[in-house]
Amino acid sequence: MHTYNGASIYRLNGSDFGIIVPNITIKEADVMAQNIHSRLNEYMRASELSAIGSMGIVSYGKDKPLGELLAAADTAISLAQTKHVNAWHIQKDSNLQQNSTSAFGNQNWRNIIDDVIKQSSVTLLFQPINAANRSSKAYTEVYSRFKLEDGQVLPTASFLAMAEKLNRVVDIDRMIIEKVFDVIKTKNMADKFFGINISPTSAHDDQFMIWLERRLLKEANLATKLIFEISEYGLQQNVNSSRRFIDMLHRAGSRVTVEKFGVGITSFKFFQELKPDFIKLDGSYTRDIADQKNNQYFIRMIVDLSHRIGVNVLAECVETQEEKHVLEKLFVDGCQGYYIGKPAAL
Repeated sequence: MHTYNGASIYRLNGSDFGIIVPNITIKEADVMAQNIHSRLNEYMRASELSAIGSMGIVSYGKDKPLGELLAAADTAISLAQTKHVNAWHIQKDSNLQQNSTSAFGNQNWRNIIDDVIKQSSVTLLFQPINAANRSSKAYTEVYSRFKLEDGQVLPTASFLAMAEKLNRVVDIDRMIIEKVFDVIKTKNMADKFFGINISPTSAHDDQFMIWLERRLLKEANLATKLIFEISEYGLQQNVNSSRRFIDMLHRAGSRVTVEKFGVGITSFKFFQELKPDFIKLDGSYTRDIADQKNNQYFIRMIVDLSHRIGVNVLAECVETQEEKHVLEKLFVDGCQGYYIGKPAAL
């Protein structure tokens, strides 16, 4: 393990620690985070725990007030928690520091999020998933962009992370689902299939589950056109709750995608029990796939096992023709990424 001269560690409260590491670059900080991530994973496996902790990283200087610095680190931790187990996030979003959220405080974020919900200030973008062959099933994923009252676009990842932290993410998910229903109706797109991301918090919330089931039953014709995407890590947090949520969606005629697949430690029996319709491989397995033989073997194995239980396998972050060609040779069912199409308005 690399050591860092002049580094110091402080306990902020019972389970929060602050580490100051002077005179390192962002790239070096990323390497440091990767090393800590590996050690946390080793300890997690040895201790048979489901998670250890998340890391938020920010750069600092004499010109930054301490309160702003700590709040920025807090936001980075919230972003890390939306990724996967024991993840890290380096807060480099310059837009975050230039718009009206620059005060970073929880109250400021709470007011912004409440205003977005009240005004339903969300714009939808759509990114296609290209079916690999005629027998493959695919759909279009829905992305959300949130705006202030003056039309200024908020940084999506930071917005959702803070909504999660401030217990507003269930309301955000409801707002997005209602917006999707509205777009399908007003644009006469009932013949298309759309994927909607659901936060783990919403998926495990009993009241949200009741609300969603009622909405899907009320819009029975549209329910069959929806695929709900939930992260592998989110499903692992409560297997029984995940099973109930997926069973409810299937009863209503909708389908389910397990996204960011492959970054957690999950047995395939877990997926046999949950019975999702799609698995979407984490983008880390797609990048430079032509040169990554180990990733090719992993994907081929996942495709084979998935097809045996009737699950379609999708690949995201496909940026080149070569990546698409290799993935199709590995028999993935669909590809998504900038090479296929960028998120865009209808």
